[in-house]
Amino acid sequence: MTKNKALYEFMEYLPFLKELVKRDFKMKYYKSFLGVLWTLLNPLILATIMTIIFSTLFKRSIEYYPIYNISGHLILTFFVTATKQSLSSVYHHAGVFRKFKVPQYMYCLSNVTIAFITLLFSSVPMLILALVLGMPLHFTMLLFPLPIILAFIFTMGCSLILAAYGVFFRDLSHLYGILTYALNFLTPIFYPIEIIPVEYRFVWDFNPLYLYIRILREVFIYNTIPNEKTLLVSACYAILTLALGILVFKEKRSKFYNYL
Repeated sequence: MTKNKALYEFMEYLPFLKELVKRDFKMKYYKSFLGVLWTLLNPLILATIMTIIFSTLFKRSIEYYPIYNISGHLILTFFVTATKQSLSSVYHHAGVFRKFKVPQYMYCLSNVTIAFITLLFSSVPMLILALVLGMPLHFTMLLFPLPIILAFIFTMGCSLILAAYGVFFRDLSHLYGILTYALNFLTPIFYPIEIIPVEYRFVWDFNPLYLYIRILREVFIYNTIPNEKTLLVSACYAILTLALGILVFKEKRSKFYNYL
């Protein structure tokens, strides 16, 4: 498929994607008493629990620890939720693809988009919490969308790769569950990176999620503009991963029907 054809296909099915996102977002909170309010309550509840548990260890060394905690939790939860759901997005909708001519990646895009919308809603409590804790407001907070957008691009690339290989390797979901569990410890969500010995920090440096969380904390909590190297590396991670995801999905999609 040429680039023009791929773009034309995407634009042709864009209304379908919009309806898919609307439907799945409504289904997510169907018959839920609090509905979308859960997206506001979840991060607050988790941040409260984590702060109670780890405040004795890290509260004194981390300024505005609840904000520190919730900022990392938001991006990691977005990534894990979007990629886990995308992994099975193609083979779970095999019946649809047999009956209708729908691009297989649409369900993957829908999953990432819904997780991203949830991330945006869940960011509201972080601002509320900052006001409650008396954290100074500063102009670097206007850069808040930057790490969020980079995380979105990176997550989309990973989701396309997982969605493609998930068709051929059904055990991948179990292996990926272990990886996402490990990410909770390989990403500084509730602890400061300083507790990791310097000689081992290179492992964390290879984790793009750490970079996006770090940028978010710098602009939102520490009133700091990220340095050029951090921005360049994090942008390269995002763009290259998306490009790889598109190439992998494009190369594998012609073989999907043999496994669905």
